[in-house]
Amino acid sequence: MRRFLAFADGLLWLAKWLTILIMAAMTIAVLIGVFFRFVIPIPMAWPPEAARFMMVAVTMFGSSIAIRHMEHAGITFLVDALPARLRLALYLVGAMLAAGFLAVFAYYAWRMSFQMGMVQRSSSLGVQMIAAYIAMPLGGAMMLVQLLASVIEALARAKAGGSPFEPSSGDETPVKGSSNA
Repeated sequence: MRRFLAFADGLLWLAKWLTILIMAAMTIAVLIGVFFRFVIPIPMAWPPEAARFMMVAVTMFGSSIAIRHMEHAGITFLVDALPARLRLALYLVGAMLAAGFLAVFAYYAWRMSFQMGMVQRSSSLGVQMIAAYIAMPLGGAMMLVQLLASVIEALARAKAGGSPFEPSSGDETPVKGSSNA
């Protein structure tokens, strides 16, 4: 279990850095597009397409971070009123449904990436579409790993008497300037 959590932590670190780097590249692509469209009125076709491809990647990798830190939107006030065992059961059912969805998503995204992505080319960049599609199966697999790690941590919290829906203080990443930083 410790090895799996260490592996998940490594993937979490990778997802954070990929998100940072891709966001920086996406910002540069958008700024280039704005500059050439509005300052030098010679619009370029590739910056918006590159930004769209990078936005998909940021969404996939960023979602795995949000899953691990339990930062997806959720309204738990009704669930929090339930007895601890029922609350844990509902958490596990939700996690199993999410895991099933992520497994199906990653499988079909992988198939699409290697069947269609190898034969299609993007219109502006001229690269194989696998460059845009590959973020989906990788992100889906990363989300699945982070979900499983989150379930392991939630089970430990529930065993200690806490709620599986609330990340423990060690699971949260403090935000600079917030009250918990």
